Amino acid sequence: MTVNYRQILILITVAVTTIALLPALGRYGTYIVYAVAIAAIGALALNLLIGYCGQISFCHGALLGVGAYAAGNFGNAGHDMAISLMAAGAVTALVGVLVGLPALRLRGLYFAIATLAAQFILEFLFRLLEPLTHGVAGLMIKPAPFLGMNLSNDRGYAAISIGLLLASLIGVSYLLRTDLGRRFILIRDSEMVARGMGVNVAVTKLWAFAISGFLTGIAGGLLGFTTRIAAPEAFEIALSVDYVAMIIVGGLGSLPGALIGAGFVVLLPEVVQRLGESLGAATQTSAIREMVFGLLIIIFMIYEPRGLYALGERLSRRLRATFRRRDGAPRLTSPEGTR
Repeated sequence: MTVNYRQILILITVAVTTIALLPALGRYGTYIVYAVAIAAIGALALNLLIGYCGQISFCHGALLGVGAYAAGNFGNAGHDMAISLMAAGAVTALVGVLVGLPALRLRGLYFAIATLAAQFILEFLFRLLEPLTHGVAGLMIKPAPFLGMNLSNDRGYAAISIGLLLASLIGVSYLLRTDLGRRFILIRDSEMVARGMGVNVAVTKLWAFAISGFLTGIAGGLLGFTTRIAAPEAFEIALSVDYVAMIIVGGLGSLPGALIGAGFVVLLPEVVQRLGESLGAATQTSAIREMVFGLLIIIFMIYEPRGLYALGERLSRRLRATFRRRDGAPRLTSPEGTR
């Protein structure tokens, strides 16, 4: 489902309101805002690839790492943050196309395993290419100005993350209304039918990997600039699983679902952490978090494969139908002159 004009207006209003309220949220609240915004950009990129084009990928965490390292190196070289993020998007798009090349010959589970292999290869390269990545020590990333403006605190990063998320949502929404976007959906539904209709399946798949990679690179670059470091252990397979969980829980093939899933998965560890501390089980919170993720994925795949967004839509329709029935029900009136 694409975002319509009404939803775009709502998103713009929410984005502007959130940016205006950043000073009142405090440091922790600001961190939550930009963490959710960055995760939503990454989830949007993965949802475009899996939810709309049907190409299962388990190397999303490593591609975020490519974006973080690329943006960090450009930023450390003295480039503006905006230029560094665009460069990170371009580099990650190229790597994404390379990862997508096996999709020209493999499909389904076989291609998913190939992307898993790509995840491990990229993790190895993060440790091997020390001149670019600083190996296991990680690449320290210097603060960089954004369009010439120096960012003095986390509110600036939060505002930039919200703005880029809004631009990504609107951009992908319009993309899905184009012929290329419709070809993505056609390939997801049936490659055989797509070929029969004259679609160049190979080129269309590579476009999906390139566009998804570009957005992933921007998300990874933002992650690098906000954390000030890009280290190999931050982009392991667990991060890829987190992003798959985001789009499943939020809703495959749903742009608002990417935002909902990102918010849910980012906030869940915070809730589990606070709950564990209150119950005196802080050391078990990591295991509890992984267990909750697994249970949620199983539950949603069984009972609501379309995720939280579809669940919310269904509940909303039922509520509207209930109110319409109440408003349209005949009312009994007392006979005139009686009480």
